Amino acid sequence: MIHMDRNTSPISPLSDEAVWEVARSTVFHEYPSDEITRFKQLYADHYGIRPEQVEVANGSDEWIQKTIMTLGQRGVMALSPDFVMYEEYSRQTDAPFYTVPCDAEFRFNFDEVIRSIEENRPSLFLISMPHNPTGQLFDAEALDRLSQAMKDAGGYLVLDEAYAEFAQAYQRPAGEHVIIIRTLSKIFGIAGLRVGIAVADGETFSRITRLNHPYPVNSLSLNLASRIFEDSDELKKFTDYQLASKKQLAAAFRPVGDKIKTIESSTNFIFTYGRNARSLGEYLKENGYQPRLYDTPPLDDVVRYSIIRLEDYTGLKKLINEWSIQYDQKRKSDTGNADFHFTR
Repeated sequence: MIHMDRNTSPISPLSDEAVWEVARSTVFHEYPSDEITRFKQLYADHYGIRPEQVEVANGSDEWIQKTIMTLGQRGVMALSPDFVMYEEYSRQTDAPFYTVPCDAEFRFNFDEVIRSIEENRPSLFLISMPHNPTGQLFDAEALDRLSQAMKDAGGYLVLDEAYAEFAQAYQRPAGEHVIIIRTLSKIFGIAGLRVGIAVADGETFSRITRLNHPYPVNSLSLNLASRIFEDSDELKKFTDYQLASKKQLAAAFRPVGDKIKTIESSTNFIFTYGRNARSLGEYLKENGYQPRLYDTPPLDDVVRYSIIRLEDYTGLKKLINEWSIQYDQKRKSDTGNADFHFTR
């Protein structure tokens, strides 16, 4: 089974030899003080920020949980749909949780978002940027309005940038009330090592990091992460591979654009929806390509596909074409109902 349901890299950023070399040189009998300092400096240099703005934790999920624990006392707000763990971590901490729903085409009205903030006055707003699960990139004006509304409410805005490296550069809202959460699980390809990043300033940085453990990430994960950022040429080659896979993914579904709906993606996945999306998804699953299928509103007719190895697109495109041909044949013989099931 070729997995298209995990939103992670289809290949590793490090060779077996590199992993062995890092493991052999890692000091396991001491706490990872130097390792943390070294990684934060490399990461900060890569993004052109100060290492004093950076802190690490056990995956970006831990940062989401910690921002809710430290800043969400008056309530947490998010779009609906968005990353499911926003609501889960809010429930864990008994924080009130509010959402602003999308329309039938999975778009959001930021006038409604602002009105909801003014009405509920949450202390924390979490938004994935680019958006998870749709892949859309919100415009700078919308984000600025969102940022200002949270500032006026005396709250904080979290930009969850798990997929930011797949998107075009955008203008982030400024201010000490803005927190950036990132991960090395997506374009950097080390989901299993659980390295999450928070970027913030001033008192906000102090508040969200006050629950951090003295050594929140283990030595081996930090050293392997540092190795990725040490060789800029190899890192570019690795990230370029994934960006090339993203283009192939979009190209694979383009020929069936008249049969299923998609949203232009700024992530490593493509979001498909509409009455025929599930039919295609189930056909691909039956034939060796596992997509992400949903079964709860408003995502019950949504199927999502993440990037795969470049050599696997030939088979994917062949299957999509087979489904499309069968669709057209069935459409001709069917009396108005294009929602049906295929077998191979």
